[in-house]
Amino acid sequence: MVYKLKNDNPIHVFDWYFSDVSERDGARYHALADRPSEARQLMSLINADSIIHFALWSNLPERHPIRDLWSESNTDLLATIYLAYGGYYRQAFTALRSWFEIVIHGMYFADHCGQQNERYEQWRRGLRNAPVNMNSITASLASRTTSCGTHITRETILSKLDSVYSFLSLHAHGRGLDKFDLQNGRDNVPRYLPKSFDLWVKNMFVTVDTAYFLYSTFYLYEIRNYLRDSRPELERAIKLSRNIGSVLPHYVLIVCG
Repeated sequence: MVYKLKNDNPIHVFDWYFSDVSERDGARYHALADRPSEARQLMSLINADSIIHFALWSNLPERHPIRDLWSESNTDLLATIYLAYGGYYRQAFTALRSWFEIVIHGMYFADHCGQQNERYEQWRRGLRNAPVNMNSITASLASRTTSCGTHITRETILSKLDSVYSFLSLHAHGRGLDKFDLQNGRDNVPRYLPKSFDLWVKNMFVTVDTAYFLYSTFYLYEIRNYLRDSRPELERAIKLSRNIGSVLPHYVLIVCG
């Protein structure tokens, strides 16, 4: 069915034909057909992420930042996939960076949860800025006790977080287009570009696994408690690990380690 507003067709004006509608020309149809194994892994990732975050939601206190921000991070995760499959690669990197920021900010503000006039509530009300400098965030995280009762060095955390955030920011601002040769085959409509898609999907897994590195460091107890008490979810989590273990090693560590 073709929808029209007066004399214009929004399906064509908004380029939805080239991303969502046409099985012959649509970017997402080409991506699904050309990269079927990646599609299977991404579906497993979405299911695995739901298990991890529901475990945190179930075992963290009410109004805890990580629990509270799950709805925002989940839609960002779905958005980056939707954009990449639609041929909007720079925008997909921007949404992925937003997902990473929300997850990291949840971790950062978690240390102040429950304090009088605490920073998280101020941030939600627009009265405080969240730190954007990974040095500040990693210094805060390194001061905390890990799940096993030890501490992890600031340098270890920074080496993982800073490389991911720098790469995503590079693409969000349009830098690196020539460096990574991402314009080959590009015109004025969204299209499936294998090189751009492959770069996005590779870094999608790296970004999510970096977040799971933090969860395995600071919230392993909460996640495993949930899985221990829910045998069907544990079995589902283990089954998913067989498909994504090679791209999300910290997920495997959480579930099977």
